[in-house]
Amino acid sequence: MKKEKINKGEVKAPFDFETYRQQVVQGLMQGKPLTGDQGLLKPLIAQFVEAALDAEMSDHLKEERQEGQANRRNGTKQKTIKTSIGPVEINYDRDRNSSFEPITIKKRQNKLGVGFDDQILELYAMSNSVADISTHLHRMYGVEMSQSRISAVINSTWEVVKAWQERPLAALYVVLFIDAITFKVRRDGAVQNVALYVAYGITVEGQREIVALYPGQSVESATEWGRCLQDLKRRGLQDVLIICSDGLSGLKPVMEQAFEQAKIQRCVVHKIRNCFRLIDNKDSKQVLQQLKGVYMAVNEPAAKIALEDFGQYWKGKYDVIVQMWEKDWEELMVCMQFGPTLRKITYTTNAVENLNREIRRVTKTKGAWASDRALMIQLYLALDRNKKSWHKKVHNWAGVQRELTEIFGQRFTNHLKG
Repeated sequence: MKKEKINKGEVKAPFDFETYRQQVVQGLMQGKPLTGDQGLLKPLIAQFVEAALDAEMSDHLKEERQEGQANRRNGTKQKTIKTSIGPVEINYDRDRNSSFEPITIKKRQNKLGVGFDDQILELYAMSNSVADISTHLHRMYGVEMSQSRISAVINSTWEVVKAWQERPLAALYVVLFIDAITFKVRRDGAVQNVALYVAYGITVEGQREIVALYPGQSVESATEWGRCLQDLKRRGLQDVLIICSDGLSGLKPVMEQAFEQAKIQRCVVHKIRNCFRLIDNKDSKQVLQQLKGVYMAVNEPAAKIALEDFGQYWKGKYDVIVQMWEKDWEELMVCMQFGPTLRKITYTTNAVENLNREIRRVTKTKGAWASDRALMIQLYLALDRNKKSWHKKVHNWAGVQRELTEIFGQRFTNHLKG
């Protein structure tokens, strides 16, 4: 369908869809293509774009009139835009004040966004490879997109990821859970195991959030955790009320050095797992029930009695279990200082382990990442896509706040807003 340039003062005729439909039918019968330079769909694309720009212009002029500004249409211009089906010529209106900033096709823009960039990032977040994404786009949309183009779209998000990694942190976290998870990443020309250090926290508002992700060396170490915690301080974190961690050797003094006032809770669930390596299968159910009576006791004295009862019951067989609990008793019992809700939150590192399970779920089909950057981009996109699974507010936070105020006083209340 031939397009005519509309001059100032002329009224543009409405798009004749019936005539266009007949032209498309005749064109298809003659073997003409839908896309390309002579594609049959080009007039329809032009109509949709022009209609969108016209609607935007009408809204803009209406808003300016409501604000008391004199403005009106001031003739038309023509330009060629690039689309997925080839170049398309469009006519669009100008306004007298040149204050109109269109969204459909921005000024000085000549490419129609077709949403493939978002689709690429969504597919990458779901752990698809670059080759898989290319195949998907071709099958679903008939779009031929090179792997280098797809990689460029993915890598373009690095600045966003980097800004997130460097973002300033709150001065106080109520709880900080720390744990590490291992991935395979290509470094120095070879695939290596890389420990990813995960810090997951609860803010003074009771909001759970991912504080930081740090790719480290091959094996989790207390020394590496020391560097991570110091970086959190560099980014603005001044104090942590409670730190929850597993039993990694040498970790406690590192945490104390970074946040000397923090109460350090050793994960009870990790302790039970370590115990079960030494327990006969036929005893496991009874032992679990008895150990549950220890960490679920009303208070620390009651927990101590429960452990003594356990030792007496299994005397001579599981003395080593009692010794394991007694060795770390002080750290295991920190949660006993808290009420039921806060104790349930802090007696285990399950919160960060649940986050790690979400990470594994979206990355389990991946063999190895090409670089640390590729790993971080995919983790950021995947976690942002599934934010509702980990970005939750703690239940009954008002009650927890009252307890925190009673236990920590101004260390907590000084950071409350209002």
